[in-house]
Amino acid sequence: KYWVTRLADGNVWMTQNLDFNINSNTILNSTTTDLNAIYNSSTGQYAEYDTGYTESNNIIYWTPASTAITIGFQNTGPVTGWINSNTEPYSASKTDSTETGHASLGNYYNWTAAIASNNSSSLTQNTLSDISKNPKNSICPKGWRLPTISNQSEIISGSTNEFARLNYIYNSNSSTTDSGLITSPLYFVKSGNVYVGNLGQFGIRGSYWSSTPGGVDAGQIKSYFLEFESSKVQTAGSYYRVNGRSVRCVAR
Repeated sequence: KYWVTRLADGNVWMTQNLDFNINSNTILNSTTTDLNAIYNSSTGQYAEYDTGYTESNNIIYWTPASTAITIGFQNTGPVTGWINSNTEPYSASKTDSTETGHASLGNYYNWTAAIASNNSSSLTQNTLSDISKNPKNSICPKGWRLPTISNQSEIISGSTNEFARLNYIYNSNSSTTDSGLITSPLYFVKSGNVYVGNLGQFGIRGSYWSSTPGGVDAGQIKSYFLEFESSKVQTAGSYYRVNGRSVRCVAR
């Protein structure tokens, strides 16, 4: 169960971080999880659903890869078992945290897990200008989805540049302070991120996945995210999707 609020952008957002654990023994389906499409090789539908998906009686099922795991860790790690991978879904949970309520850390997910996939390596097209090609599935509960980041102006009401829209409304469109993001009613958390088996920037930086894939840089595939700290806000950051970042879901 999560706190949720209808915000001034017109959307209903979770105001806590997603803390759902994934593992290879849990088969998820479209009656409880945000699963909406299966890749169709004959039509060439955007191909993030290439493994682990089946459909029966109009219900979509996703079986996480045999290596899928939620890794418990303490302090800043090590996050033992975390692999920087686009072809395996990983999440991690900071088990020594005593924070509760709106300050709950939630889990850290690589982008492959965030879009409920076993292999996101085929998603190499930057969709910032065409989010209709974003993944249709996510790890969010049924009726919820990942936020979108686009090149649409955050000034436009109903903008699909959704993190930027919140920053425009609640943080005076600032790129130099996060004060409006970490307080009521948004309650974004500076939970840091997981990379190379350790937790970095905990308590210093917040980092939240969108559903928007980026391009390829130096052989590494990127995706877009919101990232902020006390003196900097990036509403369309783009970096390696193998990192573990937080997830906030938006009602469909």
